[in-house]
Amino acid sequence: MRRLTALLLLVICLGCIFRLSNLSGKIFWHDETYTGLYATGHSKTEADNLLFNGQVKTAADILQLQTASPERGLEETLRQLAAYDSQHPPLYYLLVRLLLYVQPDTVVASRLVAAIAGIFLILGTYWLSFELFGSALTAKLGAALVAVSPFHYLYAQEAREYSLWALTLVLASAACLRALRQNTCRSWLAYCLIVTSSLYSFILTLLVMASHGLYVGWLSFAHGKTGWKNNHKQLKNFAISTLISLLLFLPWLSVINRAHAQQVSWTAQPIAFASLAKIWAGNLTRLFFDLNLDSSDPILFTLLPVLCMLGLTVYALWWSYQQMPRTASIFLALLGGVTLLTFVGPDLLMSGRRSSVSRYLIPTYLSLELAIAYLLSQKITSPTVLPAFQRHLWQRATAGLLLAGILSCVVSIPADTWWHKKNSHLNPEVARVIGQFPNSLIVSSDHNANLGELMSLSYQLKPEQSLLLFQEPEIPPIPSENSSIFLFNLAKQSKAQLDKFSQYSVIPAHAEGRLWQLIQTPTATNSNQSNSSLNENN
Repeated sequence: MRRLTALLLLVICLGCIFRLSNLSGKIFWHDETYTGLYATGHSKTEADNLLFNGQVKTAADILQLQTASPERGLEETLRQLAAYDSQHPPLYYLLVRLLLYVQPDTVVASRLVAAIAGIFLILGTYWLSFELFGSALTAKLGAALVAVSPFHYLYAQEAREYSLWALTLVLASAACLRALRQNTCRSWLAYCLIVTSSLYSFILTLLVMASHGLYVGWLSFAHGKTGWKNNHKQLKNFAISTLISLLLFLPWLSVINRAHAQQVSWTAQPIAFASLAKIWAGNLTRLFFDLNLDSSDPILFTLLPVLCMLGLTVYALWWSYQQMPRTASIFLALLGGVTLLTFVGPDLLMSGRRSSVSRYLIPTYLSLELAIAYLLSQKITSPTVLPAFQRHLWQRATAGLLLAGILSCVVSIPADTWWHKKNSHLNPEVARVIGQFPNSLIVSSDHNANLGELMSLSYQLKPEQSLLLFQEPEIPPIPSENSSIFLFNLAKQSKAQLDKFSQYSVIPAHAEGRLWQLIQTPTATNSNQSNSSLNENN
């Protein structure tokens, strides 16, 4: 037992080290750049007016929108987030802004907040596991699984609020169980404050609160009159705590408007069920094993991990239902099930891809990991449950699961991009193509949410790299003094106009990365005539 405890503590320490390793290594992708934009107190309108005005800028100019300044403090961060992206509550962004006072590098500061939250998530998982099962071994195993989970590692290095949200919902769940056990004013106050902080981390905390409410209601009514008599005070205290938390969240809830909520309308776009099921299986596998594989990789390396994880998941759920303490199984079923049904249900009934967004399903994944931790802890230690050879097999399976997570994290740490950074994942390659041509010019526009992509690409470019940015469909005259001209993610109409009415022809430079190059045609006369013709056709 001592060896097992030492091994689990070593795994937990490795998970902490992984989260703090190479924080600035991976690309600062589209979504993360909006974290940098709002955390530093800049607005989207300011960015659009500054960049897309038809004048030549440098990559350094663009990155000024990612830089904190003394005159833009916490109040400005709060104001810009409320005005332009209120679907994301402010706690994480305010923490980033506070850290920027001592760490001016926006990439490092914003990811460090997530990494610290990810480390405390490991400790919070231990607390929740112990509250659920009362077993130190199960708690350590649950913490170890989360520590080296490649999924949790990735979001602990992501400059978004999801790692913080995972931490707060684990703490809120543990605090709920503790408050139900102690039923004191102090314990319910702690639950109220943690839930409020979780609401200010991510709005989907409302689903976690619903799962807690269903659990408290089940405790109160599951045993008939006896259960109601013993637990009605708990239900009352829970209701009061929840109501106070909602009232405390009301100021921010009031600024979330329909326009901002529509920013996630893309999740309702139809997708074939076969494709959706494939994404479900892939996301589930990435909880424990992730080498950045996709459907283009050899089936031997993708199908085997998926089948193993699906088999383990199904068995863990079946076994937990049979063997886990009733209160623990109901709590985990509600914690994961409410969120899962909220996203899977509409996708199955109305079509959509809501359930394909793995970060929305963090409560579901955490409940599953805790169920698996309980399964493994019982299988590897209890001599009365299994014969020795079966127990040894489960011990090897547990070691293999932890090693798969460690390997996944080790492979991911030095990589400059990963699966969760689409559509910006090819920007490093695009920047390398552009970097081969000195004195080049990048022509781009405000097409298709390009602001985030251009800010992401600018992190990969040389500071002096020139960019000509404009608002579609008006194409400004293109300077002729640059040795090479590239088009980045322009609308099809603009590329067609440049190809037809200018002295250049448009050829792919990195088509998958949305990069094209303008090559001067042999029949070109002069750039002034071409630009004049182009502007007439605009």
